[in-house]
Amino acid sequence: TRPADPPPPPAPAPAPQPAPPTEEEIFSSTPLDKLNAQKPLDDVYFGYDATDLSEVARGALQKNLQWLNRWTSTKVMVEGHADSRDTNEYNLALGARRADAVRAYLVSLGLSADRITMVSKGEEQPFCEEETESCWQQNRRGHFIITAK
Repeated sequence: TRPADPPPPPAPAPAPQPAPPTEEEIFSSTPLDKLNAQKPLDDVYFGYDATDLSEVARGALQKNLQWLNRWTSTKVMVEGHADSRDTNEYNLALGARRADAVRAYLVSLGLSADRITMVSKGEEQPFCEEETESCWQQNRRGHFIITAK
C-alpha cells in the first residue's frame, strides 16, 4: 500500500479589502469647483440697506465657523451683495460693508483673519432678478466661496 497523499495546502487568505477613503481623503481629492457646488457654507442675509447681522445670520456664521475649524487649511472669500435698488456705486459700497461685517464677526469668533478675504459684488450678480421684496431679500447677502484647501 502506498502512503496517503498529503493534504492540499490551505487556500491563500483573501487579499484585504482597501479601507474606504477617509473624510480627509475625500475632501483633499475634491476639486474646489465641486466643493463650492456642494455649498458647505451657508449664505447670510441682510435687511434692506443694512449691514448688521441678525440672530439667524450669526447662527449661520457660527455653523460655518465649525466647518472652517474642521478644515483648517481652507481659505474663503466672502462676497457682499446688494439688491438692485439705489445706485451701483452705493450698492458696491454696501456690499463691501456687508462682506466686512461677515469677516469681522468670524474673526471675532476666532477665525484667523488671513483665512478670509472679501469682495463686493454690489448688485452685479443677483441671485434672483424679479422686482419683488422676496427676490430682493435673496440678493442682500454675504456669499462664501472656498478659495483654497
